[in-house]
Amino acid sequence: MVRTRGNISRRGSNDAPESSRQGAARKRPTASARRRGQHEANVVEDDIVENEVPNVPREDEQVIDNDGGGFPGGPYDTSLLTQYQDHDRDVKVVSHIKKVKKLGRPHPAVAPFVLASGLSPLCDILYEYIDLGLVLGFVERWHPETNTFHLPIGEMTITLDDVWSLLHLSISGNFCSTENLEYEDSVQILTTLLGVDRAMACVELNQSRGAQVRLSWLRDLYHSCCENELWEFAARAYLLHLVGCTIFANKSATYVRTHYLELFRDLSTCRTYGWGVAALVHLYEQLGDASFANTKQLAGYLPLLQHFPTLGRKQVRDTYVENEPRALRYVTGCAIFAIADVRVQLDGLTYDGMIWNPYVAHRAARQLVTHGMFSGFLRVGTVVQRHLPERVLRQFGFIQPIPRSPSSVPMMDFEAIDDRWKKHEQFVVHQVVQAPAPFSCSDGYLQWFRRVSHPYILRGAEADRPSLVLMPRLRRDLPDDITVQRTSPSSSSSGLLGLVKRIVGGLQRMIDCRDVTEGTIAWDRTHELLQMAQDGVEEEETRGGRRVRGRRPSTSG
Repeated sequence: MVRTRGNISRRGSNDAPESSRQGAARKRPTASARRRGQHEANVVEDDIVENEVPNVPREDEQVIDNDGGGFPGGPYDTSLLTQYQDHDRDVKVVSHIKKVKKLGRPHPAVAPFVLASGLSPLCDILYEYIDLGLVLGFVERWHPETNTFHLPIGEMTITLDDVWSLLHLSISGNFCSTENLEYEDSVQILTTLLGVDRAMACVELNQSRGAQVRLSWLRDLYHSCCENELWEFAARAYLLHLVGCTIFANKSATYVRTHYLELFRDLSTCRTYGWGVAALVHLYEQLGDASFANTKQLAGYLPLLQHFPTLGRKQVRDTYVENEPRALRYVTGCAIFAIADVRVQLDGLTYDGMIWNPYVAHRAARQLVTHGMFSGFLRVGTVVQRHLPERVLRQFGFIQPIPRSPSSVPMMDFEAIDDRWKKHEQFVVHQVVQAPAPFSCSDGYLQWFRRVSHPYILRGAEADRPSLVLMPRLRRDLPDDITVQRTSPSSSSSGLLGLVKRIVGGLQRMIDCRDVTEGTIAWDRTHELLQMAQDGVEEEETRGGRRVRGRRPSTSG
């Protein structure tokens, strides 16, 4: 385990990208440095590197061809990805999730305030381990012009509907309209809303070097308020700590901005905020920052990046029920993907490796709502991001056409953005066509996408790439939604046959959840063992059926 110092801004803004303190863009590592494995990719948590992934040589080095040839491997037409030449992915991943667990469940007297806020699901979604290779593999495919991941099969992204289903946070309601506070304003809000005296507030702000407070200070304050039965102050301290570790997590790994406390001024109305919108906007902002060469860290609510259905080392939780947030369906372990493996898997992605509509079984609990199809600008305070579901219609079960340019809707002032959101029904994606197959797209879509995008990270001959345009491959055995198989104690088999059936279920989940990688020896062996176990179960049940049929019927009386 390696120790590293956290980056603390003396300018009072830890949310700003690293470039604001460095000026010029950071240079790429030299080839010799890359060969020595010095191209870092770490997870930072409380100044401690939790996970490290061995670095591989950068195979995605691109050189601008000023003679009109575009970039090797695309994009050949840079009208869409106008900032591609600035892309880089040398980032550290900052996670705050363990601090939520450190604070623990809210006190029984505080719990009603947390429940009423609409933020209570965040208390339970505790992904202690970030799948570093998976997260970074997607970060390097993120493009802020479209706010989408560019993959060989087209664009995909995290949408409002994903947040709605995964976290069960509201995607309607008011934008979180807060702005950074000056020193005196921060003193006032701490004394008024957290009940501390001016001297204590000043000491904390001075120690934190800006309009921010330490997460550890909030934990101590929360416990003190609980001991003194100051429940509203305790609730605000808990909620500020909660959002500071989750949906508003920043790169500091230590602090949360004081202006978020304004959202909890009136504890009876804070449920009116679109917390899911705020989570998505903040994550979009962090992904956009991380995609450029002058940013060293990625923050935001990273569990949202670990739900690519067919990738990642996660297991289905046996006790999950569909009225819970979908993020609770999985259990993540400390094992992580190497980014080199993720690059290979994503570069080789074809239609049969996708679950296009992962919430089929969850729609009874969280139906697709009109806000999820809103196309336009979203904001948190002064941070504004585009939400463009028309670019990823296959995620909603519709045919994907060639989408409009993201710049076709010019930037608006805050008043116009807010007004459109209030009238969101007028700005949802319309004229959609139900897809006959999950991967369906209009004629010419993939040809257009290959021209304007850079869908591959690894170098390779185009002739060796899977042909998606001419020969789309159907999924062989992957449903739109992997259902959790359960049996009640009364109906489940006992003894050796019951054990074999449980082994069959475990092996099948390993395949369905991609715990083993297709094309590897482990994948082949798992399939062989699964087939052997299934054959054994069928043979035993067949013999059992013959024995049952051969018995003499019992008579009564």
